[in-house]
Amino acid sequence: MKLSILLVVLNNKAFIAQAMDNFVAQSCPDAELLVMDGASTDGTLSIIQDYARRFSNIRYVSEKDAGQSDAMNKGLRLANGEFVSFLNVDDYYSEGVLNEVVGLLHADASINFITGNCNVWDAQGELIYINKPTPIEKHHVLSGYHFPVNPTAYFYSKSIHEKVGFYNEKNHYNMDLEFIIQTVLQYKITYVDRIWGNFRMLPNSKTFSDQSTKQLEIRKHALLSSYIKKTSYYVQLQVWLYLMKKKQYPRVHYFFRVLQDKINFEVSKLKTKIK
Repeated sequence: MKLSILLVVLNNKAFIAQAMDNFVAQSCPDAELLVMDGASTDGTLSIIQDYARRFSNIRYVSEKDAGQSDAMNKGLRLANGEFVSFLNVDDYYSEGVLNEVVGLLHADASINFITGNCNVWDAQGELIYINKPTPIEKHHVLSGYHFPVNPTAYFYSKSIHEKVGFYNEKNHYNMDLEFIIQTVLQYKITYVDRIWGNFRMLPNSKTFSDQSTKQLEIRKHALLSSYIKKTSYYVQLQVWLYLMKKKQYPRVHYFFRVLQDKINFEVSKLKTKIK
């Protein structure tokens, strides 16, 4: 079982060595690191080249891209592994995770997408919370409550992209959440109650900026709503009931109206046919 870790970076000399050291320290003979550098000009590339010279399981490509999603998709097409994961330059895996995941994948050939838990840290190294994305059925993810918040905590079969498509290159903010939504609508997600990922909420990052301006939640709910509308009435009802359970009454009211509009539309079509 070959595992490809994809690292997308542009001008991040401060963290690139730390990220690559994290991969090397995993000591996983079944894993490769593929660095997709967006033609960095700050010295990042020379550090990447040094690691690639010293470690045979590290490869890199350095060229301009059309954004993060484009670079991620290029990396997926070049990856040698059957399973993939993304390591953001300022995040890191917990000790021994890659070997643990490879062992689990060897033991269960039915796994398509597997996720653990993720520590979320602030810039001072203080733990903000632990993301435990369980339960993970369709309506749990679509409710906006249960999904992995960072790719260092999950690993998935590259073949999933053959069915759901690649990352949305027009989505520059929550393309990873969109992919998770697309995946959970068609595949089972396996959960392991272990801390695999470490996500740092650093100033000047997209996530930090979006959160401080409240755009993170606005974009998340807009994305969730767009996919909820495409699901069956049964799934929509499950989402509505789950939000009721969580006492998210404004969102319940919105989703109920969407569901009611769909039902009214179908009833009107039926009446037209009867006439």
